[in-house]
Amino acid sequence: MDRWTDKAAIVTGASAGIGAAIAKALVERGVTVVGVARRIEKIEELSENLADAPGKLYAVRCDVTKEEEILSAFEWVANHVGPIHILVNNAGLSRPSYLTDGASEDWRYVLEVNVMALCICTREAVKNMKENGVAGHIVHINSVVGHYVPNLPKPDFNVYPATKHAVTALTESLRQELRSQGSAIKVTSISPGVVKTGATECLAVDGATAGAKPFPMLEAGDVAEAVVYVLSTGVNVHIFSENMDRWTDKVAIVTGASAGIGAAISKALVEKGLNVVGIARRIEKIEELSKSLVDAPGKLYAVRCDVTKEEDILRMFKWVTDHVGPVHILINNAGLTRPTHLIDGATEEWRRVFEVNVMALCICTREAVKIMKENDIAGHIVHMNSVVGHYVPNLPKPNFNVYPASKFAVTALTESLRQELRYHESGIKVTSISPGVVKTEFADGFPEDGTKEAIESFPILKPEDIAEAVIYVLSTGPSVHVQELTIRPLGEMF
Repeated sequence: MDRWTDKAAIVTGASAGIGAAIAKALVERGVTVVGVARRIEKIEELSENLADAPGKLYAVRCDVTKEEEILSAFEWVANHVGPIHILVNNAGLSRPSYLTDGASEDWRYVLEVNVMALCICTREAVKNMKENGVAGHIVHINSVVGHYVPNLPKPDFNVYPATKHAVTALTESLRQELRSQGSAIKVTSISPGVVKTGATECLAVDGATAGAKPFPMLEAGDVAEAVVYVLSTGVNVHIFSENMDRWTDKVAIVTGASAGIGAAISKALVEKGLNVVGIARRIEKIEELSKSLVDAPGKLYAVRCDVTKEEDILRMFKWVTDHVGPVHILINNAGLTRPTHLIDGATEEWRRVFEVNVMALCICTREAVKIMKENDIAGHIVHMNSVVGHYVPNLPKPNFNVYPASKFAVTALTESLRQELRYHESGIKVTSISPGVVKTEFADGFPEDGTKEAIESFPILKPEDIAEAVIYVLSTGPSVHVQELTIRPLGEMF
């Protein structure tokens, strides 16, 4: 966060809940924060409590449903604090109503706060950043209901999910605009589940959830930590609060650990004090990496394993349990693609992709969960997915064949496992991390028909960027579940 020290950030809806937590977290990291809200008394009180923090918190009165007040607030910030570097669009609300007989003014008010205010604030922030040559960051506080509509016993979300779906689309639309202009400004959407704030009172105003089992809830500080993480990423990463102490001396297994992302993750975990077992068919590079980490607080073991052979996987898990200890973390990183096509491709090439990308992941996950349950371990499973696990890029020469299908499967498997673990009331977490193009040997799997060269010319992530993302999801508190984390290189076309 050093590059944001003494820089100006605006946080909307900063008087309570998530906004107050974000404002506090940024001030504690040396950022000069302007908290805006209709009622500023609580922001002023928070500012007094943060008097000894390295940053500073200003309170500015602003009703975000009134464009003239937004413009006035931005002008005040520019004149009295300085150029804007960070905008956190946090202001949001819901109203208990229905689409079939609801009040038009209620719907309009939700749209004004959740969508129009976000658009206006974003436009003004980007304008200010461009005028001052600032490579800033826009953060939209979205919601899980910006990606699907929960099927409640009494459906009274009305227009709220529609507004959050709009935020999802606006994030991507802005990313594309900024990319087309060659801008270094980032935009990130953060989508929490239910957060314990005043806003959650709307969920039960009409008794819709009365008698139901209480929802697990996030704390506002959990979302603030996510904001700190995305702001901490490198300048080329488009997506650190770290608390890795509970994993010290614990056992992690990383598949496909001989190079690229797997090697970077193994190195990062060993440097955080974990005992890491790196598995691959060729272990010479893992052994070499292990030697370079002899002074690190953790230790790296190399185990030969062909993940397309179930007997190899079972033997590997037994060896780890017997010689290192029960597994606490599994990183399903092994993956590959093959240069072939669907209309005339080789069956064995397709089968190998599914064996590595899907079946090996399932078998490793089953064995890890079994050991975690036997040893009462609240562990963490991380599936290394891909952006093509969420959409199929339209390449000039389409030759991804079954690879996107295998990654779409990983997306579904993540959610299926989450539901199974929730049903069994397990403390085990599962996370899918979906990077864009990463500079690794993996690109060797693309055909020599111009595809490999084209992909290598795109904006690209480093393996270390993905390792940092793994550290972030592992460092979240026991009640926080990061289910999906998408990471793009800044300026990616897809």
